[in-house]
Amino acid sequence: MSDEQWEVATKTPEAVLSHRSCPWGGHLIKIESKNVFVENPPEDPCNIFVRPEVRYLSDGPLDVKMGYRETYAPGDALLERMESMWIVKVASVLFGYCQGSFAQHWLHKRPLSIRYRLYKDCPEAGESIYVGHDAMYLAQPSKTSSCHYRMILVFSTPIDAFTLWPLPFLNGITEMFHKAAGRTLNGSFAKLRAIDAKMYMVLSIRSFNKGPPLIPQSGSSDDIITVSAGEHLGLVSWTRFTPGEKFKLCDYLRCFMGHLGHKMKTYQVMDGRKLVPYQCVVVRHEWEELRKSFFEAFRVQKAAYRHANGGTSTPSLLEDARPHSARKPADLCVQPEVIKTIVRKTFLELEEEEISNCLKRSNSTGEVMTYFV
Repeated sequence: MSDEQWEVATKTPEAVLSHRSCPWGGHLIKIESKNVFVENPPEDPCNIFVRPEVRYLSDGPLDVKMGYRETYAPGDALLERMESMWIVKVASVLFGYCQGSFAQHWLHKRPLSIRYRLYKDCPEAGESIYVGHDAMYLAQPSKTSSCHYRMILVFSTPIDAFTLWPLPFLNGITEMFHKAAGRTLNGSFAKLRAIDAKMYMVLSIRSFNKGPPLIPQSGSSDDIITVSAGEHLGLVSWTRFTPGEKFKLCDYLRCFMGHLGHKMKTYQVMDGRKLVPYQCVVVRHEWEELRKSFFEAFRVQKAAYRHANGGTSTPSLLEDARPHSARKPADLCVQPEVIKTIVRKTFLELEEEEISNCLKRSNSTGEVMTYFV
C-alpha cells in the first residue's frame, strides 16, 4: 500500500490512480482517495467497514447484489456475488481486456461464490483491510481528523500491461471512486454498523488455576466427581475436560453445550486475529437463547470443581469481554527472522551459525560471539 514501485497515471485534488506490475502475474491498479469525510464515524476507527456476513445486506454504490452462503469466523464469510463491481466494469472498458477468457475474469455472468475477509487493526492499529478475490480495500484514519479517512482500492488486471489511450478518462474514474466511497461509508455502511456491532459476543473464562474446568460425564470412569447439587438437572457426574492439547475455551464450550444437548457455534478467530485460548466468540442471539441453560449447569460445575480441588476458587465465565489477540494476522504479516541470543548483564551473545550476513563481526575463533548492547 506504500507508494514504492507504483507509477502515477493521473492525479486530481481528491484522488490518485497508480499502477504497477503484479508480483504474482498480471497488473495492479490502485485508486487512492486521500480525504473521505465520514459523518458520525465509529468510536474505534477500525470499525469503519462492516463484516462480509453483514455487508451482503448493503445496496450502496460500492457494492453489488450478493447472497449469503456461510460464515467461517467473524469477518470471514462466503458470499455469492451476482455481478461484477461497477468499478471493475468500467475498468474492463478502459483497459480493454474484454475478449476471450478475460471476459470471464472481468464480466462474469454467472453467480460466483467468493470468500471475503475483514482484517481489523491491520496493518496498523485503527486501520482495516477488506479482501475479496479480485480486489482489496484499505481504510486508514486521518492523523488530523477523526471524521476523515484515506481509502485505497487495489485490483488486478489479467495482462501485465498498462495501455495509454484511457488516460483522458482516468480523472473521471478516480473522482467516481472518491464520491462513491463517501456515499457508501456514510450511507449503507453507516446503517449496518449498528447491526455489525451487536452480532457477536466475546466470552472469557478465568480462575481455573487448579486445572481445566469440568464437563458432564455419562457412564463410568475412574476420575468421576459426583455432586448431588446437579440431581434436578440430571448432572450428577462430572469429569475434567481433557482435549489432549492446550485448553481452549472454544472447544470446551462446544463440548459442554453438546453434553447439554445443544449445538452452538464457537469461533477462535475474529476479524483476522486469533484470540487467546481462554477466549472465544459466539453469535450473540444464539448465546442469549442458550445462556440460561449454560449457567444453570455451570453452577453445578462450580460445586463439582470445589469438591474435586478443595478451596473456594472456581472457574467463572465473563460475557462481553474485550478481545485479546494471540498474535498479528499470520497471513498478512511477515514473520521476523529468529536469532538465538544469550543475554549476560551488558553483553549480548549470538550463536555464530545464526548471525545474519548483515552483521559485522570481529576476529573470533570461538562458536559464540559477543557484541555490546
